[in-house]
Amino acid sequence: MYSPKIREDLIPKIYRTAKSAKVAMTKWVNRVIEEALPADAAENEPETNIRNSRKERRRYGRFGA
Repeated sequence: MYSPKIREDLIPKIYRTAKSAKVAMTKWVNRVIEEALPADAAENEPETNIRNSRKERRRYGRFGA
């Protein structure tokens, strides 16, 4: 699965914003992306398989290649 890299200069801003919202960075980023996407975009994509996600983390590491 494709894992885009977040620009380094955005990481501290995301961290501070997520921390002030008292949520994990990944949850905050997911929420922002979901709100930015058109409502029907998610309906056309299959759900992520948790087992595959774990397998990818083992293969590529926690933060991707």
